[in-house]
Amino acid sequence: MKSYTIFLILLLFVKNNPGSKNFLADKDLCEILNQMSVDDQKYRVTSGNISETYSDVLDSLILSEGFTKNHFLSLPEQQQSTLKQKALKLASKKLKPLMAQNDSLRVLQEKMDLKNTRKLIKITKKHGWLTAKGLGCKQKFKTLLIFRHAPKKSWNEVRALIEKERLAKRLTEYEYYIIDNHLKGRPSLKKGPSDFVD
Repeated sequence: MKSYTIFLILLLFVKNNPGSKNFLADKDLCEILNQMSVDDQKYRVTSGNISETYSDVLDSLILSEGFTKNHFLSLPEQQQSTLKQKALKLASKKLKPLMAQNDSLRVLQEKMDLKNTRKLIKITKKHGWLTAKGLGCKQKFKTLLIFRHAPKKSWNEVRALIEKERLAKRLTEYEYYIIDNHLKGRPSLKKGPSDFVD
């Protein structure tokens, strides 16, 4: 009888231990958030290859600065980052998303954005702000892009959530800056990732 009681207590402890649930929950959350990130980009594909365009633009910028490729690679990370950000900005202007040229793709993406935003709001309310790194996911994804593409009708709810998550220090200053920029109508970004120390 005594061993039966101990067994029941141990069983209840293991069953109710939040640590034992989190392993599966984190794995599931990794899969869910990764799929949401894939869906987020589903119709945002471009008519060109971003990596090729980016490489061409970066090479042109390196030459315009009077650097060789090897000299550029020997520069400090921050100096490289400035040119890389400029190249990315210029490359993205050259490429047009397919949905910008196709109304039916735009409608599909808008529906996906609303679905993803609602889902991420629910997840964030339940678990707090989550990232691939924070969850220890094998997949690489950027949760912030889902709120970066949030439809206008969700902005008030997203705003309240990011303020709460920022105060709780679960949302980095960079993530906050990027989402906040979207919620303000996307004025030109004045800072890049290297401007933040999180």
